[in-house]
Amino acid sequence: GQVDIQTVAYYLLEDSVGYIYVSEFADVTTGQFSQALDDLLAQGMKGLLLDLRGNPGGLTTTAVDMADRFLAEDQLVFYTQEKDGSQMTFPTADPEKVEIPVIILVNENSASAAELFAGCLRDYGVAKLLGTTTFGKGIVQTYFRLEDESALKITTAKYYTPSGYDIHGTGLVPDYEVEETEDGEEDHQLDEAIRIMKEVING
Repeated sequence: GQVDIQTVAYYLLEDSVGYIYVSEFADVTTGQFSQALDDLLAQGMKGLLLDLRGNPGGLTTTAVDMADRFLAEDQLVFYTQEKDGSQMTFPTADPEKVEIPVIILVNENSASAAELFAGCLRDYGVAKLLGTTTFGKGIVQTYFRLEDESALKITTAKYYTPSGYDIHGTGLVPDYEVEETEDGEEDHQLDEAIRIMKEVING
């Protein structure tokens, strides 16, 4: 049988702080993320740390579905704009939303769909970002096959967060800028995220 790649890991920390790590935005990620979120909520999670560090992105549909868990329906997750000005929007569909404080951990290797997801939740005031400035990849690349079987790559559209922010070439600057530790022993970014979230939860 088909073995699905596991793209999500999660656990509940002290003080009802939930932690979810998402390695990429694959087609299986939507279900795995929802399951993790529901399980943590059932365990009494009061605040979520969502770890997108090193997440290269993936499917924009997955980013929309994941964002939908935190937004009401018909909310704009992001939009694309072609050189000619024409736009394509990507809205949410599900009216239900999870309303808890969220901190998204990001770094310079958080890219593409991961950046769009993080930027969207920040635009709506759902999440704060912690870590280092993200990669800055926000273009849609379209490949045109030529008759001699070679492929020509043409950039056709740019992605924008709901507020109109163009991540391409700039990335997202975190609300809390926290450098990664060099020794690799301690996770300074996660420690800081836990500390801030505990303050938010415990007032």
